[in-house]
Amino acid sequence: MTDDLRRRTLMRQGFLFLFLGLVLGLAIIALPHPEKWMSAHVTALLTGLVLVAIGLAWKELRLTHGQRTMAYATGLLAAYGGLAGNVFGAITDLPGPASNPGVTPPMPQAAVFLTILAIIVPSLFVSFGLVLYGMRGAVTEFPEDR
Repeated sequence: MTDDLRRRTLMRQGFLFLFLGLVLGLAIIALPHPEKWMSAHVTALLTGLVLVAIGLAWKELRLTHGQRTMAYATGLLAAYGGLAGNVFGAITDLPGPASNPGVTPPMPQAAVFLTILAIIVPSLFVSFGLVLYGMRGAVTEFPEDR
């Protein structure tokens, strides 16, 4: 996959997340646990904006092909993992440390959510770290990295 296809795919996925965020906005009024659906709605909208921003900056990144592949894969993994975690939390009304301080979540649901979180957090750090690293210096210094 060429970098231009990845750039376009990141932007397309970002707009897909914006659309999903709008759909999740309907879930706020139609489904139980509206505060959890609100969280999923806002998170999907912000994730969409981040994916579009990374897609727009894609050509400016000074990364090797392998680093670009890693940033791309971990970015999409974190985005979809976050969406799955938010939807799961909304469906099961999973209490969180910010939404329900002091409430202990039930173990089966908490185990699933913590597993999803164990995938999301490292993926986010790798993806954002590589994008930030790729924004260093002038783009024209190392044309072989492009």
